[in-house]
Order: sequence, then C-alpha cells, then structure tokens
Amino acid sequence: MTKKYLALDIGNVCLQLRPERCFGRFGYRSINEVPADLLLAFQLLETGRMDEAAFLAEIRRILAVKADDATLRAVICEILGDPMPGMAALVRDLVAAGIQPVFLSDISTLHLKHFRENYPITEWVPDGIYSFVVGACKPSSAMYAAFEADFGTPVLYVDDREVCLEGAAAFGWQTHLFRDADTLRAALLN
Repeated sequence: MTKKYLALDIGNVCLQLRPERCFGRFGYRSINEVPADLLLAFQLLETGRMDEAAFLAEIRRILAVKADDATLRAVICEILGDPMPGMAALVRDLVAAGIQPVFLSDISTLHLKHFRENYPITEWVPDGIYSFVVGACKPSSAMYAAFEADFGTPVLYVDDREVCLEGAAAFGWQTHLFRDADTLRAALLN
C-alpha cells in the first residue's frame, strides 16, 4: 500500500504569523516602514543564502543595535504567533487515518528550530521540505519538485496563499486554500 502524504504549509496554516510583533520591537509601525535591506536579510536567511550568524550580524548593522544573539533570536521569533486553532488535533487525526502530513514551507533555520521546540503540532509531522534547504521560496517550482522527489505527489496541498497553490497546480496537485481547521477537515472528508 502506498503511503499518503499531505503537503502542509506552516505560516498562517499551522500557526499565525505576526510580523508586526517583531518589526514593532525594532520600532516600525507597519511593514511598509521596514527597510528593504532588512527584508532582504530575512529573505536570504529563509533561502539558505545567508547563515544565522551572518544574518544576526546584518540585523545589528542595519538597525545599529548591540543586542546579543539570544535577544535578537527571541525578537525575530516573535513573528511566530499562536497555534492555529484546531490544526494540531486535525493533524493528529490525519496521522491516525493513514495520511502523513509533511511541511512544505518558506522558513528559516531560526524559525524552524523555534517552531519545532514550541508547537505541539510538530510531534506528528517529522518531515518537511524547507526553503532554506531548497534555496528557493514558493511558488518556485524547485519547492514542489523537491517535495515530489522525496514524497511523490501529495493527496492534497494546503496553503493560505493562492500564488503558492497556483505553483502546485502546475504540477497537477490537488490544492486547498486554508481558511480554518474546520473547513480543511470538511474538505478532507469529501
């Protein structure tokens, strides 16, 4: 029997993203105020083109702060908000039903470590395809190709962003635009 996999985004699917908490701590009132070079540093970290030490040094340079690594990591991880209601239970139920969720996410090493250490949903999802490993973010075809290379075509791909679902549709994947756990549960039962 072939194992069934569900491709599952992390941000705004498994947990709420709260960039305003991080950038607010740096003194910005909206994402539009965040300097382009700061956003670029986050993108380079997320795609594995900058390691964590270089990223933290770049944050210090851009913001002219002298905060230690632990303080900067804590502020940066404030982007990761509360768990998405009902998702841990749904993922647990999927595993029990023989469908193994696999993360497919644009994420940095720093955020993934925090996520794995602090969110119960990760207990049931041991594997993932991550942008910092692939060197690209969704909707790059490299992300979907990497998933297929390791896990084949998923039974469903769940993401909160249409553009990412469109990238997966080019691979012939079935997709679901995430709104909440109850709607996803209903879609999986149909």
